[in-house]
Amino acid sequence: MITRAFDRSAMSWSYEMHLQPLLSAADIEGLPFGSVFGSVPARSVSKRHAHQDGEMFIVLGGTAFVVLGDEERELGPGGVVYLSPFGYHEIRNESDEAFDIVSIYWEHIPSAVEALTKISPSSVLPERTLVFCPPPTPNGGLHLGHLAGPYVRADMLVRALRSAGREARYVTGTDDHQSHVAATALLRGTSPAEVAATEGDAILATLAAAGVEPDRLTRPGTDPGHAERIRALLDRVAASPSVTEQERETAYCPRCDLSLHQAFSRGFCAHCLASSDGEICEACGRPNESRELTDLECRICGTPAVTRPERALWLDLNAHAGQLRDHLRTSYTSPDLLALVERLLDEGLPSYRLARRTEWGVPVGDGQAVDAWTDLALTFLTAAKAESEQGGPARITLFLGYDNSFFYAVLLPILAFAADLADHLPVAFVTNQFLHLDDAKFSTSRGHAIWADEALAAAGPDAVRLALLRDAPEGRVTRITRERADRLGQDPLYVGARAWLGDFAALAQESGGQVPGTGAWTDAHREFYRYLNLTTHQLDGLLLPESFSARGYVRLLESFVDRAAEFRATERAARAVPSLAEEARTSLALEYLAAKVFAALAWPVTPELARRIRDWLGLPGQPVRETDWSFLPSGTRLAAAAPDLAPAVGAHP
Repeated sequence: MITRAFDRSAMSWSYEMHLQPLLSAADIEGLPFGSVFGSVPARSVSKRHAHQDGEMFIVLGGTAFVVLGDEERELGPGGVVYLSPFGYHEIRNESDEAFDIVSIYWEHIPSAVEALTKISPSSVLPERTLVFCPPPTPNGGLHLGHLAGPYVRADMLVRALRSAGREARYVTGTDDHQSHVAATALLRGTSPAEVAATEGDAILATLAAAGVEPDRLTRPGTDPGHAERIRALLDRVAASPSVTEQERETAYCPRCDLSLHQAFSRGFCAHCLASSDGEICEACGRPNESRELTDLECRICGTPAVTRPERALWLDLNAHAGQLRDHLRTSYTSPDLLALVERLLDEGLPSYRLARRTEWGVPVGDGQAVDAWTDLALTFLTAAKAESEQGGPARITLFLGYDNSFFYAVLLPILAFAADLADHLPVAFVTNQFLHLDDAKFSTSRGHAIWADEALAAAGPDAVRLALLRDAPEGRVTRITRERADRLGQDPLYVGARAWLGDFAALAQESGGQVPGTGAWTDAHREFYRYLNLTTHQLDGLLLPESFSARGYVRLLESFVDRAAEFRATERAARAVPSLAEEARTSLALEYLAAKVFAALAWPVTPELARRIRDWLGLPGQPVRETDWSFLPSGTRLAAAAPDLAPAVGAHP
């Protein structure tokens, strides 16, 4: 006889609850299930998770809500619930006593596979998505390192969502009130407003040349209502008990009479020893106060910094740590970002200064203006609120560089909590690391850069987009060499696609310049058609924020072109056999279908090439991403023997 007893002292902590092994095949040979005792503490929530197993809870004591996807049920002693494979579930215990259960779980692969078919990627895409990108700082032009971060990747997602029939809006702008703008103006001997306007216009022109055309632009420097909105929101934040007015020692340059913060200060991070500006270390992502940097000096004149007392509003970030943890629990956060934020939370969050002694930004009196990052966060929230009011609720996905993690994943949410605007926060954070040029970071000060305008003019938007998406710094630092940057048009996908598409000229002779209807099918035809649909589903899976991968998307597209070219090579001989005339019609119809499919799937990556293919096939409007692909109508006349593949240098898709 084998017995087990519920024993709290024998439990370990896992899945944010207490667990104790019960019985499994390790105890009883052939037992087709595993089991554990579980206990969710009072006033807590277990980890939201999914697995391939089926699972059943039997309640021993207490009451709680069991949540599966969008469903929830309150269970008490004697209650039983079944949880299907791959269903996200959690236990929410709102009572003052522990919720004790027995969990029984088993693996049944046919049930798991059936569950997967019911949750295809396209079926879980939201009907409306707001895709936010951090507004670039308008203190200079964009280089390829900038574009390779969030901007082209976010545009890729927006285009893909639209082609799937979803509403998607791209929101970015220019970060006009950033301290780097004021510092650049001082170094150039001009005004911050002039720098922000001139460089901001140039940045937006570069984004447009790359095919990135936002639906909403936030430009604080030219928005007459911006200052009033930000001051009103800051008043709401200041009313929070977590905000106090304090006098603190602040880094100061006596020679320039400058309060040293952010871009005005330069030193070394006390944590990782990397060169760092004030308030954030790009290398390790940790926040700081400028006075905490070692070897701190004024960026403008190089004078070693001193300190002086300054009075300002300070936000106690740690007072909202619990809310931040709860928000991250219910949001998707890239692993590198989540690791940083959890480390910061475990160490204790610092306080953050909400206004700076500076002449640039939204003035709030006493020679101070709203802190640039606070201004940016509140601008984000006003834009998200406006989008929601005008277009209805939406899932907000934020693309961001890892170096900005603290400001977007800590400061932004906490300001939203303080201002009671948490409903307008991102629910998905998609990060990027850095793209290096050769073996070092892009650096405009050292002339170590390839300017985006020059690359776009030389190679065209499709070639630039493709190169940056192929080597997108997702979860890692990636690099591009100067040699490769000089031959962006030689990307394997770009070359392969143009060769495959150019060869349609020979097919047009076979089909009389029109698309035939299908005839008899072979096993090879059936499997190629299956491949077109399966590849689409695989690519759809890379569009979810949780699995988003521009790199993976490009590589699957490249495989698509290779497979289509192989299909043609093997089918061409068969189409020359007179007795296989009926099969030849199906073969040709599948070739033209492959071109239609490729145009839709490639549009997020190479929009100009996709447009040319659709024009050739006589397909109007933007590409449509079908769940199961329909053939082109029999008799469709082609605009030409093959698509126009002239390089689209300088074109705006």
